[in-house]
Amino acid sequence: MSRINQYKTKQKDEILNYLKSNANVRLTVNDISEHFKQSNVSVGIATIYRHLEQLVLDGTVKKYYVDGFSGAYFEYVENECNNIEQCFYLKCEHCGKLVHFHCHELENLKQHFLKDHGFIINSPKTLFYGICNDCYNAKN
Repeated sequence: MSRINQYKTKQKDEILNYLKSNANVRLTVNDISEHFKQSNVSVGIATIYRHLEQLVLDGTVKKYYVDGFSGAYFEYVENECNNIEQCFYLKCEHCGKLVHFHCHELENLKQHFLKDHGFIINSPKTLFYGICNDCYNAKN
């Protein structure tokens, strides 16, 4: 492997390790870039984008948009669902944690939308907002 490829692999590993250390936390490219600047690690914005897109394509990292105004968020997700088409997401509005789950009731709702309304739900992009159990228990 050439020295350039080793460097690119090292940068990709650095990005992935940072995402893993912040599992289930949404991060922007700017968040990631700022982390490396503060750590005195040289990784350019274009390199971060390129490696994130590769990690998204191979399913290691999730990319999503919270609204139509913000940029993309990237997130390493622990305990990913085995069948991405049957996986739904819960987002805690307090701590920002993203929880992946499979629920037969939601599968039934998905089938209802298709059968009765002619609408196909894109499960991997379906995001439900609420409060996670940890935050709920901390408040009570």
